[in-house]
Amino acid sequence: MFVQGFGEVLTDIMTVNPALSDLPSASAILDTSNYTFQAVTFGKDADGFIQHSHAISSIQYVDGNSASGASSFDNGILNIINYGSAATSGASSYVVSATYNQFYSIYNSVPNDPSPLDTRLERGSTLSTNLSGHQYASALPNLGHYANPVLNSQLSSIWNKVGGFAPSDGGEYHFYDKNKVFSFSGTLSGQFNTEGLMDKNGYLTVSPSSVDDSANYDQGAFVASTVDFSPSAGSLMVKTRAKTADALSLVSFGSVKHLGIYCLDLRGMLASGLMPPYNWNALNNSRKYKLVAKSTILDNPLFHRDLNTVSGFKSVLAVVSVIFNLTLDFK
Repeated sequence: MFVQGFGEVLTDIMTVNPALSDLPSASAILDTSNYTFQAVTFGKDADGFIQHSHAISSIQYVDGNSASGASSFDNGILNIINYGSAATSGASSYVVSATYNQFYSIYNSVPNDPSPLDTRLERGSTLSTNLSGHQYASALPNLGHYANPVLNSQLSSIWNKVGGFAPSDGGEYHFYDKNKVFSFSGTLSGQFNTEGLMDKNGYLTVSPSSVDDSANYDQGAFVASTVDFSPSAGSLMVKTRAKTADALSLVSFGSVKHLGIYCLDLRGMLASGLMPPYNWNALNNSRKYKLVAKSTILDNPLFHRDLNTVSGFKSVLAVVSVIFNLTLDFK
């Protein structure tokens, strides 16, 4: 669904003053990159931000003093409790729907219906309120989508609770059955963080390359043209990939139910004194974004199950890259 922000960007394109080209200090405002797709985010239902692997088992305090606030939760380990371990082929897979069933009386797992007036993926609060005892609780994000706290110096120690993307240096995870009996463990090293493709607020950059039909995800999401979807036909695709550890991390936190596409909030940046060019820097991203389109999903796109004795989590989903194709039909 296209949202109001898309119309606002079109208005900016059609009303920007071409005379700016004569002003060296402002001519960069006319650069076409300021008006193209620049980021993708992943989201889910609001209640899910305190469920799944966001839930806390143990608390570690600053200098062992509870009055100083929590320094970490679950010792920085991503704990995955599979309430569907008794399901068919579910013993070594994370059965997302089983968590819904386990907590159905207190957990509304349905995401917001999309609205053309949306400015974020999930309209309800996505603040992890169960982390309010953390020493830097004021820095917890409420963005409407998954953040990337690994890159936030105040929250990196609790990436395993804030969610939803694996660190570059290997985050430890422990997998438990429905009775919280330990099953297996491992480490996750996410592509998004390893390759510097996502900032601390969960914005996955879009490749600056021109429209392409090759499956190259090394520079982030990308705009694709195919035989069926091409500019000449009035359509395009925005493609992104959740590879191995990023897919495992996302499903552990409750999977993906929204995807958003963003342009730059050029008007907002200019008003705050930020002038182009707006170069991408995952560690220090000065860009501000505007939601222009979104897709809402009721099924689990990261669904997986065991294959006989082969673990669905660590041996199936771990080696399969999940591709998201977002089709934009301008007709």
